[in-house]
Amino acid sequence: MDGDIDNTVEALDSVQSNGDLDTVEIVEVTEESQEVGLHLQLPGSPDFEQWLNRPPVWGANCDLKRVLDAYELGPDEVEQLVGKQVPVNREVIDGTLNFEIDIEDLSPE
Repeated sequence: MDGDIDNTVEALDSVQSNGDLDTVEIVEVTEESQEVGLHLQLPGSPDFEQWLNRPPVWGANCDLKRVLDAYELGPDEVEQLVGKQVPVNREVIDGTLNFEIDIEDLSPE
């Protein structure tokens, strides 16, 4: 457990001192039922998960569609997001470092 805390402290220190950390790599995609989990990774830190709903009807207000569209991928190509850099919002919530994809900032490559 101590290693996890140390890694988080190091990652938090990096985030606080490095103001240009605007993107994070998607290192894994997990699909469960009607959700897709995108795993974001910083060097030396635990990964951060963001789950997006896979809607029955794809529309412009669907976050998963917006992420896929930004990389010119279709609904069946979510695995191809692995290795892509995504813009993120980062913050500390209740003493815990948190990263989340900045859906609003996505634009096609």
